Amino acid sequence: MTGILLTSFIILVILSFSFWYLIKTILMQKTVDEMKSDFTNNITHELKTPIAITYAATDALLNFNIIDNKNKREKYLRICMEQLQRLSGLVEQILSMSMEQRKTFRLNPETIQMKELADNLIEQHKIKADKPVSFTLSVEPEELTINADRAHTYNILSNLLDNAVKYSPDKADVSIFIEDEGNELSVKVTDKGIGIAPEKQTHIFDKFYRVPTGNLHNVKGFGLGLFYVRTLTERMGGSIEVKSALGKGSTFIFKLPQHENN
Repeated sequence: MTGILLTSFIILVILSFSFWYLIKTILMQKTVDEMKSDFTNNITHELKTPIAITYAATDALLNFNIIDNKNKREKYLRICMEQLQRLSGLVEQILSMSMEQRKTFRLNPETIQMKELADNLIEQHKIKADKPVSFTLSVEPEELTINADRAHTYNILSNLLDNAVKYSPDKADVSIFIEDEGNELSVKVTDKGIGIAPEKQTHIFDKFYRVPTGNLHNVKGFGLGLFYVRTLTERMGGSIEVKSALGKGSTFIFKLPQHENN
């Protein structure tokens, strides 16, 4: 009897271990699949913006006689060059980043001049916009810099500007206020668009979530922009929040840790 009980116990332990290992393997496979999906979705979203800006700049060169204006021609060609360089960098990331590298994802911090970064983005979004737009930029101090990943800082601010324009029905009035708060860099992007209902605000940073826009049917997207913004802001040690009211517009505030040498 003792032998039978001991054998049964051993078999039970083996079966329990096998079941646990099977569940662990399934969960690990699910995690890998989710990581692969997140990577594909985020990179796809990043690729869309430089393509749209380059297309708009090229269209302006071809159809609005800008080619005859030397200064504007050089400006638009410079924008095309910047966006093609950005596309090249993104393609390199796709080609070189295996899933193992994704697990040990590394940021590439460098000194960023915030006014220069914001000015470039404003020019590009003016070209890209399909409606009248106006931007107001305030940087305090004007020479403010931060040590952060340039590509992701660029993409975070670009996503917020893109949303501010998209969710302004007729004309987009967007204000950008960047300031040094001592230990943090604070960036506020404010629009006068359709706003977000309080009960929707807790979900807007979720993957694939899109706020219903009522009669505003021309707003396109995949619900990845703000998910990307939150994910990368947090990876850089920062935070993101929103303040909004229906019919009055929205203010998105993201903060990144500041360094003493800045």
